Amino acid sequence: MHRRPRWTLLTFGALIVLALFTFPAWRTLFMRPEEGLPFPLTSAERRELLVRMPNRALAATMYFSSLTALPVPTEQRPVAIPPDAQIILTARFTGLDALRSARGNVTFYRLADDTVLLRFDDFEVTNAPQLTVYLSSDDAPQSVQELGGIVPEFSVGELRGNLGSQQFIIPRELRLERYRSVVIVSEGLQMIYGVARLR
Repeated sequence: MHRRPRWTLLTFGALIVLALFTFPAWRTLFMRPEEGLPFPLTSAERRELLVRMPNRALAATMYFSSLTALPVPTEQRPVAIPPDAQIILTARFTGLDALRSARGNVTFYRLADDTVLLRFDDFEVTNAPQLTVYLSSDDAPQSVQELGGIVPEFSVGELRGNLGSQQFIIPRELRLERYRSVVIVSEGLQMIYGVARLR
């Protein structure tokens, strides 16, 4: 008579342990439909591209990087361009797909002292590891391998953030007429994130 409550408790305990160990298999019964989606905090278009990527680690890195925005620090924001500066070249950024998007105006200025500035205004690019600015002799490179052509690509420098205006000094001896685009590359992922065709 005293053994029956003991067996009932042991059986109950065993059922709890079994439920805990098998939880991953049946937890979907208690999920709302959107909770079961991979990459839940992104758009349907981006999610589809991420899910189709064969390299799961790369997809995860792209996903988590894209969730953060890094505005250009206040102390590194560019000052106003002097009124006597001459515009040399202009362009607008475009992205490559839903995962790698960029927008903003690109302008090369020549200052009175012959300094050349490359400036991005109204700028935003999807965040990724080590975003770096390049000049390319290809007018629309789609991969890092296409950056250099007859003329080797030129590394301008790393972005100070993926959101906000910024500018870079270009060496005076660099022959800008040899380059046809400004390109944003994720050095960490070895992928292009934005291209601006110069005109």
